[in-house]
Amino acid sequence: MKLHAIAAALALVGTVASAADSNVTVYGRMDMGLELHDDGKLRRVAVQNFSSRLGFRGEEGLGDGLSAIWQIESGVSPDDSANSGSFASRNSFVGLKGEFGTVLMGNYDMPFKTLDKNVGLLWNQGDSVEQITHGKASELNFHTRQKNVIQYHSPKFSGVQIKLAYGPDEAKGSYTAPAEVGSNRQVYSMSAEYDGGKWNIGAAYDVKQDLEAKGKDWHASKLIAGAKFGDFTLGAAISQLDNDAGRKVDTLTVNGAYKVGPMTYKASIGTADESAANANDGVDLFAIEVNYAISKMTSFYGYYAQFNNDARARARFEAGDNKYRPARGDDPKVFGVAMRHNF
Repeated sequence: MKLHAIAAALALVGTVASAADSNVTVYGRMDMGLELHDDGKLRRVAVQNFSSRLGFRGEEGLGDGLSAIWQIESGVSPDDSANSGSFASRNSFVGLKGEFGTVLMGNYDMPFKTLDKNVGLLWNQGDSVEQITHGKASELNFHTRQKNVIQYHSPKFSGVQIKLAYGPDEAKGSYTAPAEVGSNRQVYSMSAEYDGGKWNIGAAYDVKQDLEAKGKDWHASKLIAGAKFGDFTLGAAISQLDNDAGRKVDTLTVNGAYKVGPMTYKASIGTADESAANANDGVDLFAIEVNYAISKMTSFYGYYAQFNNDARARARFEAGDNKYRPARGDDPKVFGVAMRHNF
């Protein structure tokens, strides 16, 4: 059914694109690699697909500076079709754009997640922002693409942009325990960023109400700062993640990149402290990456990353379809070579 749906969409896009007044773009990415995993107990080699995707987007001018915009983006797995995402599994929406900014509704990354300029420099397994800053390594995940969401993105005023997102409580009343029936499952996310070209600074906040139990709201705050001087880029992020049930984590990541001709050298370090006294669930991450750009669209890259887990921590590498899940307290490492092509 997924293949039939994609084929139908391609046919539809081909028909629409032939119209003189249409403005439809087909885009995507293929990103795959070969990895060696090692956690001290298990060694294995895996072919990885890193969020390869196929998308369609379009825009129609409505007059007076107002435009209708839309996008449908789906995950694909060239190595194993069983891992392909459902249709419109990635950022997909319909909305309006004008002098007031942009309003969209659909399935879309939250502002907390997208605030990462000059910080999220490494790709895939080496992405310390996804793993450390956004809490995946600490099992407090705020790296969220929110379904059923409404977002507003302001225009940039003197380099400042604000983003707001709201997800309604569609899951209200889904709890089975009588005391929890009627729980409020709304989600909120917001960010503000100043981008001056050479440097940027931003803040974000995210709330997931009643995520685990009634009255227990997950919430997270984040600050980032970055700078780009010629071929050198440096960025840092701190965050605090709290599940309102005894787990609170403070994180820090520092990322850098240096471009020399077609080569770009990247490195990242990150740390998430213990969630409580003597919890023994702190995590450290170290990653390096070397990219070779063959063209504007195609790159080869190699990477190495390592988690150091406290005795009760279970940070693991899950950027690819082929998940790698060591036991708590083990220190997984990954080495890989990959190719990325954007179109």
